Amino acid sequence: MGDWGPEVNPEGLPFDGYPQSKPLHKVKLNSFSMSKYPVTYAEFDVFSAALRLPRVNQRKSIQKSRTGAHPALVSWDGAKEYCQWIGKQAGLAMDLPTEAQWEYAARSGGKRNLFPTDNGKEEQGRNFPSYDQKKEDGGRIQTGKFPPNPAGFHDFGVNGEWVNDWYAVDYYANSPLSNPKGPASGEKRVVRGNLGQLIMNMEREGMDPAGETGTWPLFLKEPLAAKKNIPYTKFSGKEYIGFRCVGN
Repeated sequence: MGDWGPEVNPEGLPFDGYPQSKPLHKVKLNSFSMSKYPVTYAEFDVFSAALRLPRVNQRKSIQKSRTGAHPALVSWDGAKEYCQWIGKQAGLAMDLPTEAQWEYAARSGGKRNLFPTDNGKEEQGRNFPSYDQKKEDGGRIQTGKFPPNPAGFHDFGVNGEWVNDWYAVDYYANSPLSNPKGPASGEKRVVRGNLGQLIMNMEREGMDPAGETGTWPLFLKEPLAAKKNIPYTKFSGKEYIGFRCVGN
């Protein structure tokens, strides 16, 4: 895991300048299964209905990218509770993937593919969404529109994705060899994938795990015009972080 740029780039340069992707270190994982696609709004809405909760992310401004086929962009708490809930329905031990599991799957079994696409390259419009494609689809792309990576997974890197681990900038320096699960505690959770920077497979960042609480629209502390705004609902999240589930 980590930035292998110094081993392959001229003059030993890394792929990025961020300390949280270093050092390169070996990891061994037990067998696991993972969702082929990110969880969609259609799937998450079933979960919300089962818990008798309002649907998440109901603001009118994002409805074009909130169809049943779009990835559900929710808080970390919502992502984790969904995975555990769907596992109970299936009689399986399911959860969010660890960061190590996520990277192993994104890299098609740990291969040194810089981008988690079908050929390890980013070819906008063919294996990764272009700006025009995103705009046409409401700003976010529906799941499964592009070829899978060699391991059969779709849409890695299209959005950021939650993983189970707490975030620490120096965790890679302290990670155990077998089945690393992140620090024992922390203030932020790890997000992996495309957060607007080039190295999609490598991008690692800590994000606030919980959505805002209360009764007002997402990102607002107080009502601006209650009759015009749809109330905030539990598990509504950042507009660029999705998730998928893992079975252990």
